[in-house]
Amino acid sequence: MDDLNDLRAARKKAADDMTAKAAALQAVEDQDGATDDAVAGATAAFETAQKHFAKLDGQVKRAEAAEAAQLAAVAPEAGSGTSDDASPRVAAMAKEPGLRFGATLRVMAAAGGDGDRAIRIAEAQGMSGLIASQNVSQGVKGGIFVPEDVGDEVIELLRPKSVVMGLPGVRFIPMPNGNFTQNRRASGASFGYGEENDDIAVTGYEYGQVKLSAKKLSGIIPISNDLIGMASTAMDRMVRDDALDDAAAAADLNFLRAAGTDSAPKGLRWQLLGTTAAATNILTMTAAPDLQKVDDDLGRLELALMNANVDATGAHWIMSPRVAMYLTNLRDGNGNKVYPEMSDGRLRRKPVHVTTNVPDNLGVGGNESEIMLVAPRHIMIGETGGMNVAMSSEASYRDSNGNLQSAFSKDETLLRLIMQHDIGLRHLLAVAVLTGVTWGAV
Repeated sequence: MDDLNDLRAARKKAADDMTAKAAALQAVEDQDGATDDAVAGATAAFETAQKHFAKLDGQVKRAEAAEAAQLAAVAPEAGSGTSDDASPRVAAMAKEPGLRFGATLRVMAAAGGDGDRAIRIAEAQGMSGLIASQNVSQGVKGGIFVPEDVGDEVIELLRPKSVVMGLPGVRFIPMPNGNFTQNRRASGASFGYGEENDDIAVTGYEYGQVKLSAKKLSGIIPISNDLIGMASTAMDRMVRDDALDDAAAAADLNFLRAAGTDSAPKGLRWQLLGTTAAATNILTMTAAPDLQKVDDDLGRLELALMNANVDATGAHWIMSPRVAMYLTNLRDGNGNKVYPEMSDGRLRRKPVHVTTNVPDNLGVGGNESEIMLVAPRHIMIGETGGMNVAMSSEASYRDSNGNLQSAFSKDETLLRLIMQHDIGLRHLLAVAVLTGVTWGAV
């Protein structure tokens, strides 16, 4: 039987090839005037790649089953420190998503990134099979690649913690080679009636392209060495939650407002800048706001989407805590709340997402904020598979105040987490922004 590592690597390569063939087939089908031979050739290529993946997937599953059987058949050696209930403990982690991730990071940190030593530490802590069964492989630059199933589990936990990634309907696109390009549409498909021999109307027209390229999101989590050696579920949760919370906050900050560079994505706020969509969908708050003007400005955002044939009923609001509190407390002349549904996280029958990643200190006076209304199904987030983690007890890092700290002198181990992704809009007019918002400002 082939080595399980090699089989998994081959399956990943086959999956990437199948994704590429699927994209190629889609591109051919989207081309105006594509020949039947071209479509048939692309279809055959995809089907061949699909069969190859299915074959390798079957081989991996058989090898995993055989490995699991061998692990179950091996009795703990005397003096190994492995408890009788080791395997049940690891199995129980599956009941709480992400717990294996936290335990894996903690054990690998305790082992200094040494896989063999990590196996022994896990066994000594009653977690036999945590590292061996998950098959953590050595990565580049001293890091490790978190196993695919554990990484996917963590990403599924990360998405709802992020405002942007947690929006229902957002399209997650795999980027096997770190890049993805698709034609952007200015409107939906075009249909019409005609005579028998009339040309059929083109199904939509191009308005540039949305190009996604992998941008590296990285973060450092310092953990006390006094805690790393503790075989504690609470500690595993803390490692997991720190990684998820920090990664979600960083992703939101960039997905919402990053200006867009070679190393950072262009946030939703700036996707429209420099396009014709800016004139209709980047709006300014009406001066000297009162109850009627506030209501009208919210309606202007909805109308911007509706005029572009975007379903505004499925849109979501994104705003700062200050603006959200203002709308929650806003009352009419009779003392009644104008938007009572804000207490339930909704505004004008649409969900509201509140985040400090929308600032309140914009503008010349430093008291302005912004509100975004977005249609999630037009948001595309490209993801490059794999999550890389590196550990160091000697490196330095900067704390929240910008001061340089030494992990060695503070008796800490640093975990560096790296993921790669990008964000784009398939339809530019699916986002509307109200700028210069002073609602609730003192």
